Amino acid sequence: MTEPLDAPTPGFAHAFDMIVEHGAPMEIGVIATGGARRYRPVTGGTLAGEGLCGQLTGGGEMLLERADGATMVEASYYIRFADGAVARCFGTGYHTPDGPFVGTRLSLLFEAAEGSSVAALATRAFVGEQADGNPLLSISRII
Repeated sequence: MTEPLDAPTPGFAHAFDMIVEHGAPMEIGVIATGGARRYRPVTGGTLAGEGLCGQLTGGGEMLLERADGATMVEASYYIRFADGAVARCFGTGYHTPDGPFVGTRLSLLFEAAEGSSVAALATRAFVGEQADGNPLLSISRII
């Protein structure tokens, strides 16, 4: 007989607000396996919260628009913090064009150098949400 799992129900705590500035998208076009692919480079932006402040220095978003109207998002953002530490925030998710929430939701992780002031970011998991028309990507830490 299998014992029931006693896994805790995760909660969320607001961690950061990110504003992402994009350059001109590169249209790749309809791909052979279906869907339309494009790339949006990151040209700047900010990340602030949990006692940290940083500038986005690069990265990008790969988008795959599916036949059902939803768009798959693969994001990678490079951040230089005020003290010079660097981290990469990356993840995947979806942009939904209709329904109870219209916008983008992402699951996000960080990579940072061991021993850096932001190394602890790499030991946590985050989710991000950005409603259409809002420049702010609100990032919550999973607790």
